[in-house]
Amino acid sequence: MKIAIMGAGPGGLAAGMLLASDGFEVDIYESADKVGGRTSQIHQHGFRFDTGPTFFLYPEVLKQIFSRCGFCFEDEVDLVRLDPLYHLVYENNGGGIKIFKDMERLRGEIARFSSHDAANIDAFLRDNKQKFARFLPVLQRPFLNWSDLFAPDVIKSLSVLRPFSSVDKDLSRFFRDDRIRLAFSFQSKYLGMSPFNCPSLFTILSYMEHQYGVYHPIGGCHAVISTMARLARRMGVRIHLNDAVTKLNFSGRRFQGLESQSGCKTADALVVNADFGHFISRFVPQSLLSKWNRKKLQAKRFSCSTFMMYLG
Repeated sequence: MKIAIMGAGPGGLAAGMLLASDGFEVDIYESADKVGGRTSQIHQHGFRFDTGPTFFLYPEVLKQIFSRCGFCFEDEVDLVRLDPLYHLVYENNGGGIKIFKDMERLRGEIARFSSHDAANIDAFLRDNKQKFARFLPVLQRPFLNWSDLFAPDVIKSLSVLRPFSSVDKDLSRFFRDDRIRLAFSFQSKYLGMSPFNCPSLFTILSYMEHQYGVYHPIGGCHAVISTMARLARRMGVRIHLNDAVTKLNFSGRRFQGLESQSGCKTADALVVNADFGHFISRFVPQSLLSKWNRKKLQAKRFSCSTFMMYLG
């Protein structure tokens, strides 16, 4: 069975590796001259600059993917765990705070702002450990229809998720100082959301940083992507660079193949590693769209992303 994948970003490469490990014939089509998508890299004046993520969270996911494909993640990728995790500087002479993985040092830093908040850091981490454990099975299951929302593991998780509370409101149960709440809520920006609107579930992002670490891959985050591409090719995956998909071909509602800059290709199935709104609007004929027609997509509000600049 032949599988076509649009986009050689992290998701496309991971899909390619997993499908190849299951015996499928895989082709990945990428419009750029290098793999990575948003996790790309530029070389200039002897330096390398990541154009996307600059640090790495929760490597367990990639460890599982590498292991399933017959590789040891630690043998292929060199990660350095950061301590402190980060250094936050507040505006208007609000000072700064370093977030350490060592709990004694972390409590000492928080105590400079609030002794009450420093005393509650352990309670916050315990609460989110329970929340993460309850919700992890939910994150790992597919949601294919409305009935999946009422699955036993989803219902069981509601008691700790507090679904009608925001990240900031949930943090206020532990931290009084707004600067400390900011230190444990800015991670909602990874989702393009404000901590005042983001569902309280996502306090687990801060917990995951403390529990599992924040990492720097030697060579930048793109080094992880380059490694995945190298291993994918070793597994037989064909990665076509500078070969943008221009059209999808259908027989009725069934995908049959695609047209790219290098010509027409047949395939039995398609995996899309692209923004949903762009892909549906650009590549799927209007006649095949029911729920997500173009008029409905145009009426939607898309979440913002985050622009971050590092100055040294």
